[in-house]
Amino acid sequence: MTEKYPEFKAGIYRHYKGPLYLALGLAHDANDEHRVGVVYIGLQLDKAKAGPRLAVRTYADFYAAVNAATGEAVSPEDLQAVPRFEYIGQTID
Repeated sequence: MTEKYPEFKAGIYRHYKGPLYLALGLAHDANDEHRVGVVYIGLQLDKAKAGPRLAVRTYADFYAAVNAATGEAVSPEDLQAVPRFEYIGQTID
């Protein structure tokens, strides 16, 4: 499946707001095999975020460019665009 999604690398990503996340793998929607998502978990967990820890975001949304001030998806050419998640690597130095 990953050959269709060349950007994906399992590992640690930094969200544009700062927290770190571990991307575990790709998943497909059980009702729609064409809908692919990234499964990930926060690495900086605290009591402020109660509830399930695993998260799923569509592949396109995970790799979307966003406006750093508003968090809204924007064109990568937008001057305020930053990646929603930026790949850091397999480990944290």
